Amino acid sequence: MKSHAPGYRLMAGVATLSAALLLTACGSSSSTKETASGSTADAAAIAKAAQERVAKESAPVTSGVPATGPAAVKGKFVVLIPCASASEGCAQPAKGAEEAAKLLGWKVVTIDGKGTADAQSAAVRQAVALKADGIITFAIDPSSIKGAVEQARKAGIKVVAQSTNPTDLVDFSDNPDTEGWNASGSYLADYAIAKTGGKVKALVLHDTGFKTMITRHAAFEGALKQCATCEILETKLFTFADLATSVPRTVQQMAQNHPDFNVIYIDYDYAVPTVLQGLKAVGVKDKIVLGSDGTSAAIECIKQGCGQSATTAFALDWAGWSNIDIINRIFAGEDPKGGAGTLKVKLVDADVAKGIDNLWDGDLDFRAAYKKVWGIA
Repeated sequence: MKSHAPGYRLMAGVATLSAALLLTACGSSSSTKETASGSTADAAAIAKAAQERVAKESAPVTSGVPATGPAAVKGKFVVLIPCASASEGCAQPAKGAEEAAKLLGWKVVTIDGKGTADAQSAAVRQAVALKADGIITFAIDPSSIKGAVEQARKAGIKVVAQSTNPTDLVDFSDNPDTEGWNASGSYLADYAIAKTGGKVKALVLHDTGFKTMITRHAAFEGALKQCATCEILETKLFTFADLATSVPRTVQQMAQNHPDFNVIYIDYDYAVPTVLQGLKAVGVKDKIVLGSDGTSAAIECIKQGCGQSATTAFALDWAGWSNIDIINRIFAGEDPKGGAGTLKVKLVDADVAKGIDNLWDGDLDFRAAYKKVWGIA
């Protein structure tokens, strides 16, 4: 998991009207505060309900791959463009897609998007020059590379965009779907409510440069606003360019302004180290620190107790396979929607992380399931 800033748009979706209203309620100002009310008994009841949800949200995933689909179309050539190879959230789905494409016997080339719209546009134009049959982008907003995408489609190339807002600029882009993005935010709120006994006092950092983060952020804040005994103490806005510079200082200021906070959220795992850096600088420890995407670094940090408390994970290799299934449906002349909505979200805390080696794999053999769909089992 933006129209003008580097990639790292880990996953996308369109906010529902209510989510959009929640985001608007935050506004573009740097400070918001929700007034909590309710008794200790209310907080305990709210926490108990959240804990019951957490148990389901962290449970093994047992389904998700489409049951049917077209057989593998032969002889295709696809170009894969991750937003930046340096970002696991972009690069790992592309690696999964490469694995699946080669299994189908397709020619496949991966071109690094390098985290900028210029490099990503150049990658698309290179795919056009190579006469690819299809292009799959990973966490790149098609509107930020509109000219290159239009050139590719005029050349007859099928274009699929993973982890971005649904858009008619490409042949398909609703993967993960809105339900998945909502879950990736609301599950973290449930975790925070359960762990604080229903008495969340949250600091929130939201990346305004990533359109794909709108739904996740709104779902997190929306769930907390439904908790009568929880507070959002302050929300700060930032962009990816701020991560290495101003975000650590912002975290320091927020922590000093609200010494009673117990939860801090930032939109994606890649940004969590900057949060931990800021907290360490002012000697703040033992807070609930939340990110999302389920990168291997985040899972290892949670496992080792280095500061991050939980993440919500998409199975990144599975994401790549699902996009090969989607573009195969397009090549076969079928509706690509049949391959979407399959990616599940899992809440990963310290207990769950103990059972994960490197990356969460989805808890089921999605590879075997896709091979069956494609007729190559």
